[in-house]
Amino acid sequence: MNIRITFKVLFLLFLCLFSFKKEGYSQLLINAQLRTRTEFRDGQGTLPLPHQTPSVFTSQRTRLNIGYGMDKLKFYTSIQDVRVWGQDASTISNLDGNKLFLHEAWGEIILNDTTYFKSFKNVSFKLGRQELVYDDERLLGGLNWLQQGRRHDAAVLKFAKGTWTADIGAAFNQQREQKNTGNLYYGVPGPQIGTDSANVAAVAGSNFIGTMYKSMQFLHISKEIGFSKATFLLFKDDFQKPAPGGKFTKGTNSRVTVGANLFGTLMRKHKIDASLFYQGNKDKLGNTMDAYMASFSTLFAIDRKLSLGVGGDYLSGNNTTKSSEVNHRFDPLYGTPHKFWGYMDYFYVADVYGVQGNVNKNPGLVDLYLKSKYKLKDNLILSLDIHEFYAGNKVADETTPGNSLNSRLGTEFDFVLNYNFTRQIGIEAGYSLMLGTNTLDRLKRGGNQGTIAATANAPYIDKRNNGNWAYLMITIRPDLLGQINDKLTSLVKSVDGLRKDVDTLNQAK
Repeated sequence: MNIRITFKVLFLLFLCLFSFKKEGYSQLLINAQLRTRTEFRDGQGTLPLPHQTPSVFTSQRTRLNIGYGMDKLKFYTSIQDVRVWGQDASTISNLDGNKLFLHEAWGEIILNDTTYFKSFKNVSFKLGRQELVYDDERLLGGLNWLQQGRRHDAAVLKFAKGTWTADIGAAFNQQREQKNTGNLYYGVPGPQIGTDSANVAAVAGSNFIGTMYKSMQFLHISKEIGFSKATFLLFKDDFQKPAPGGKFTKGTNSRVTVGANLFGTLMRKHKIDASLFYQGNKDKLGNTMDAYMASFSTLFAIDRKLSLGVGGDYLSGNNTTKSSEVNHRFDPLYGTPHKFWGYMDYFYVADVYGVQGNVNKNPGLVDLYLKSKYKLKDNLILSLDIHEFYAGNKVADETTPGNSLNSRLGTEFDFVLNYNFTRQIGIEAGYSLMLGTNTLDRLKRGGNQGTIAATANAPYIDKRNNGNWAYLMITIRPDLLGQINDKLTSLVKSVDGLRKDVDTLNQAK
């Protein structure tokens, strides 16, 4: 009996020691994500036409994430597949093409343990395809809501010392490997079918910009102040100069965005955030830029279950009743707009927002909102957001030249229910309602004349002023390595229990 228990103890100890002895085992990360989202769209992104019928579909994102950390190096890769259920032909067809792509793949070289940087908490150099996520993701974010997400091919040098951090990053894009042909960069993604069944350029930025930057450089600095934080961002993106006929020529037009955020905390539970940014120099077409954005928001914890907050955003825009050589339309860069200006994505996302479907006639936006969260249970949270939207500048009435329309755009209600079934399984359901106005109708005109081939002289068709959108999203996040760690932890407990049994038997002799 004693011999059998002893052998069992030794065997389990051998397994545990073998597993934990591997250097770097605890530094290995292997996890996955399967996220399906079924959507009902009857006015998501843009108001629907009278003859249009709702759409229902299910999209799926599958990711495998592998990371490894060792002395002076971190490595991470995220392999991703995104598709809509049913879009592929049967398995006997080879006409589908490749929908598997690389979301992230980067290496980070750790430098702070070298002679010159020993006084720093962190100095590292991150290189490769990566997400750029800063602050509240208003201007630079991973856009996780979108199944494809957002990533950049970039290099970032990171510093951290005390309560200060500073990141310096840069990128330079090209279409392909080239030889003696110069460095013209087209930066235009392939066409895709828009919400109104019209061919539109895929959105590279957040504001229907349609063209990816040729190069970019940025500086981000943050400072922790007690339970609050102040940050500064300087971001410059450069676009290949356009030429007649949809071509490009030598040189770039550079846009500069500069500003700061303050993320404050009162009594460790009340949040007060503020942002102010300016955008200048040139837009992608070479027009002079003079635009800005201001934001203020609060979120107060009323009690353990209920949180309430109010806020407002202002994004400058153009006076669309007259022409100007200066562009006042603020572009929220490469952030996560779904998080801020209504979950129905009417503004600064993939659907055009401007008079006569012209993004250059974007009047800007005023968003006044009320946000609330109520914790029904620890794993069940209900939220309700109400947005009141206004144009930030005059909106031209194209049916009566010289006149302007009422600036009110509409009211949006966003209901979301989050349920964590387990630590690895999350269920989210949402419903949004847009009560729009005729002004919003005019600003979402793109493709609303009934057919894809409609011309500018075709009769105007009023859209329905109400939009509906609902979704059910299930996210499965298995931590593959975590399961092994849990098993090993259980084995260690078993070993401890057996050891106590052995000690008890030995004492009984």
